[in-house]
Amino acid sequence: MTLAESSELIQAIQALRTWIESRQYAGYEPFDLLNSPYLSGSRTRKAVPAVLLIQAGKRFAGLRVRRLLKVPPSRNPKALGLCLAAYCDLARSGCDVSAEAAWLKRELIGLRSPGEPEYSWGYDWDYLSLRGTRLPAFSPNCLATYFCATAMLEMSEVFGDPEAREIAESAARFMASRLNRSFESADQVCFSYTPQDRTLIYNSSALVGVFLARAGRLLGNEAYLSLARKAMAFLVRGQLQTGGWYYGQLRRQRWIDSFHTSYNVCALLDYQRISGDVSFEPALLRGHHYYQKTFFTEDGAPRYFHNRTFPIDIHACSQAIVHFAAFPAMDSNARQAAWNVFQWTMRNMAAADGSFYYQRHLLWTNRAPYMRWGQAWMLYALAKLRLSVGWKPLCAA
Repeated sequence: MTLAESSELIQAIQALRTWIESRQYAGYEPFDLLNSPYLSGSRTRKAVPAVLLIQAGKRFAGLRVRRLLKVPPSRNPKALGLCLAAYCDLARSGCDVSAEAAWLKRELIGLRSPGEPEYSWGYDWDYLSLRGTRLPAFSPNCLATYFCATAMLEMSEVFGDPEAREIAESAARFMASRLNRSFESADQVCFSYTPQDRTLIYNSSALVGVFLARAGRLLGNEAYLSLARKAMAFLVRGQLQTGGWYYGQLRRQRWIDSFHTSYNVCALLDYQRISGDVSFEPALLRGHHYYQKTFFTEDGAPRYFHNRTFPIDIHACSQAIVHFAAFPAMDSNARQAAWNVFQWTMRNMAAADGSFYYQRHLLWTNRAPYMRWGQAWMLYALAKLRLSVGWKPLCAA
């Protein structure tokens, strides 16, 4: 990496940090329209109107509509977890971010899901979908818990924080005891998305497995390590011959998108690194090659779905950077691929104020700078990229 390229990355991190921190990590989300005081009545909470409002908010309503409806900016636990994990990687790169990390830890403690004996987290808005998912605000789900708990483990390692480690251990107990085993056999397991459902979703179950592998290795807990291996076996069983995965097992979940595919591949990679178990490596490499050849246009734009490009989504961009930044040891071209996605994203998705657009469609661009979906994910990705390239000057970020 040249000095100019390094400067470009540092400037992007600094500008994005300034944007996020000046807003104290609070912002809007694609799914937050029901947080409007004008949409708080019981009629809007019924399935059909709620789904229509949420989807309209996600697809068409930008910041102007949210302000008109007085949707309040809020702090999303997953966004805070992503930012905390990013700060841990920045600290590894030589940045002094201890004060920011400590503040985020305190906020995450306060935003834990209420009524749960162990630490867990959810989203800060009510959500319903036509696919059957129903998530009341702050009710626990495995993905938010995974990212928040992983950030706590990172903080315990980077800053030597014993409280963060205790919180992460508590989250592991939540995953092992409160999530349903939607499918379980002698050698496979699928964890549910929440304690209230029995979903068969590949990426979320796999990430639970990754966290249990990490906690199991840290604690010497063989039960956690066994569950982790079973979760990977379930994931590999669901892999298609092409190397990809459907989102889930139900007929209505048979779509293939870029970032959930990458979640699955990176889960296999993380599990192998943590456990030393290489038995799933053929599936890991098959998934990585499928991801490489399927989800990028000729000019390097990350595609959303396996069979169409638009919308080009900032989450697909950020996860592509995370993905390739994780693979240099197994793919000599991965670091350059991560850098190519970064440069494409800066040219096509970056705003002048340091934030990033939500989506580019064929004929129009949704420029809403959503906090969790876009900004927190990009900070997480850029910190991973900086750590991957290993450039450590005096830290300006």
